[in-house]
Amino acid sequence: MENTRSMAIQMPEETYQRLKAYLKRHKVKQKDFVIGLVEAAMEKEANAAPGADSE
Repeated sequence: MENTRSMAIQMPEETYQRLKAYLKRHKVKQKDFVIGLVEAAMEKEANAAPGADSE
């Protein structure tokens, strides 16, 4: 089993409710959704042109 770490965030209630509705509509788990976002952002940065701003 790979090592894992926990991450907690706070967000506005409206955003949280919209997120929960999105996850339900798309039948995806919150954990999988967040990991996908993080991995996509890191992949985008890794594939950026050399010298391009990453921010």
